[in-house]
Amino acid sequence: MRNFRKREDGAVMVLVALAMSAFLALVALVLDGGNLYLEKNRLQKMVDAAALAGAQELPSSPEKATDSAKWTALQNGEADQIFVEFLSENKGIKVRGQKTVSLTFGKVLGFDDPVLEANAVVQLAPLDSVKGAIPLGVQYNNDMSKDDLIELKVGDPVVGNFGAIELTGSGARNYLEDFKKGFDKTLHVGEILSTEPGKMSGATEDAVDYRVSKCPDATHLDYSPGCERVVLVMVYKPVNVDVKQIKEIEIVGFASFFLEGIAPYDQSVVLGRFIETTFNGGSAPDQYDYGAYGLKLIQ
Repeated sequence: MRNFRKREDGAVMVLVALAMSAFLALVALVLDGGNLYLEKNRLQKMVDAAALAGAQELPSSPEKATDSAKWTALQNGEADQIFVEFLSENKGIKVRGQKTVSLTFGKVLGFDDPVLEANAVVQLAPLDSVKGAIPLGVQYNNDMSKDDLIELKVGDPVVGNFGAIELTGSGARNYLEDFKKGFDKTLHVGEILSTEPGKMSGATEDAVDYRVSKCPDATHLDYSPGCERVVLVMVYKPVNVDVKQIKEIEIVGFASFFLEGIAPYDQSVVLGRFIETTFNGGSAPDQYDYGAYGLKLIQ
């Protein structure tokens, strides 16, 4: 009888030892698994931020986009490697991050340290709604060749002119404030607006000089984020024309324009260049492309 009890006690001890081993292994997996989840989440947030930062330099400067994405990644976490790729025509960016995570308990059970990977893709699409546009519009069938120096005559809103648009309200004071600061409400493709009669020469010169003074050393190829010489203009088609004078316009898109200054021979002629750049706003892949883009995190 005593031998039987001894054998029984020994069997129980073995079972207890096995159960404890299984329990400790389970605890180890839970703790390491939780840590892996947190690290994967951190890595995902890091590549998301990196992709959004890099996309702001597109489509014109993929080199700057790469630098910006990698710098932002370093500021937002740790990774063993960061890879940057671009979508077709530089209209998007993919950032991939990898990080090896050390297991705390898993090593005891023979597990190797896993390599985590996270991906983020940001796509550029033409703007279809946005805040901050200046009160100028260009007719949709005008020449909007990128980077060429262009003269835009801000005169009476007649067919062919780069016309002044009424946003906050009519008059030179409202026009000047909207030009200097950008319209503070959201404009949408399809919206109907009234034009602003008159040349607005003085207000146009004051507004352009103000914006140029904010980043005087910038060029259309090299400007800092937030440079006020980069403006949003409406692209429109006339919907109410009296003889040749346009009374109302419909917004069909938005274009990016870099202000060079006012023509020395005419205060109503704005000198600048159409460029391609990004803004915070709504966008749609099927919207016609005039060179102003919004950003969407699609992966």
